[in-house]
Amino acid sequence: MRKRKYLSVLLAMVLALTMMLPVTAAPRVKRITITGKKTVYVGDIIELDSHVFPGYIEISDYNIQWRSSNTKVAKVLRHRDEDTKIKGIKPGKAKITVKIRGTKIKATYKITVKKAKKSKSAVTKAKKTIKKYKNNAKSVRADIKKTKLSATATGRRNQYYAFERKINNIENKLSRMDDKWEMKYEMGNTSYKSYRTIEREVEKVEYYLETVEDYLNQKFSYEFDD
Repeated sequence: MRKRKYLSVLLAMVLALTMMLPVTAAPRVKRITITGKKTVYVGDIIELDSHVFPGYIEISDYNIQWRSSNTKVAKVLRHRDEDTKIKGIKPGKAKITVKIRGTKIKATYKITVKKAKKSKSAVTKAKKTIKKYKNNAKSVRADIKKTKLSATATGRRNQYYAFERKINNIENKLSRMDDKWEMKYEMGNTSYKSYRTIEREVEKVEYYLETVEDYLNQKFSYEFDD
């Protein structure tokens, strides 16, 4: 009996102490922001990301809502998610808004949609340059084919590395071309379509260069030794 009375008193004391402790409120989102490109070309798609603060708070994708102020200019392709895709419809400006459902917390982001015509001449010029690199690669292959191997190991080694330098030179030019167009796209100075066109053309020549290098290795295989 005394034990029960003692336990009852103890439980009452614990309950009283618990009630005296300060109540800690659940963490709440203070703000939300948007990051991503601010320019999109007609027909192209860009991605925007949302970020809530404090960053340790998790919000379900369903409760993050996106909308466009002008769907005739910029269209939201994914309305509920932490990120979204925006498609350029026609030249103009639009505000993209992200909001946390059930709250007043939101952010806006200004998007400019541009015509893609301005990059056409640049694409044509770049394709001509890439074609020139392809022709250079063909010339290297032709030179490898008609080259008579030197009578000495040193001479053959010099021949091999001379061709290797020519191949590397073309590869470096292609790499710089690819990097240049990737930067143009990242800075919003060309469309994704134009960037991918150049990237594909570069990849074709890079693949051809691999075959030239394979041919070089086959011709000089085991030829460095006397």
